[in-house]
Amino acid sequence: MTDLSTKDLIKMLAPFLVLTVLVSFMTFLLFLRYSPPLAGGTVNVVTFDIVRYSNAQRAVAAVFLSKGADQANAAETLADLSDRTHSAIQGIAGPGTIVMLKQAVVQGQTRDITEDVLKQLKLPLNVPTSDAAKYAIDIAPTMWIAPPAYKEPNRLPGEKTGPAEVLP
Repeated sequence: MTDLSTKDLIKMLAPFLVLTVLVSFMTFLLFLRYSPPLAGGTVNVVTFDIVRYSNAQRAVAAVFLSKGADQANAAETLADLSDRTHSAIQGIAGPGTIVMLKQAVVQGQTRDITEDVLKQLKLPLNVPTSDAAKYAIDIAPTMWIAPPAYKEPNRLPGEKTGPAEVLP
């Protein structure tokens, strides 16, 4: 065996060294591209009250239609409102923020952006909403053992016993 000089050894290993540096750099770039942000592991979460938004949208449509405007303009306005709502929510929430429906949040305090979105869209702020916690606790309690036996409600004489009519 012959002894290789340092110069010959560098010439022989140079392509491997370049390839190793290139692969390391590409791995680093892929890590940066597909890894979560390194901001301490926290995620911004805000809530949006879809019930309040829907009621504000209905209030605008009712006022708009009651003034004698035609329905084509109302449909165009409401369709445009949907597009503006999407961009308003993105703008107010900020980049990299998770927007959850207020009625879906079970526990914890999050910033509610509903009022800011309604102001930006020039929708009424004094519209009703629903409280999901009240529904979960008061209206639909959990039955631990068994649900109570069904009891037929007391009916007045002459009252219909069939399904209630929703539409006239």
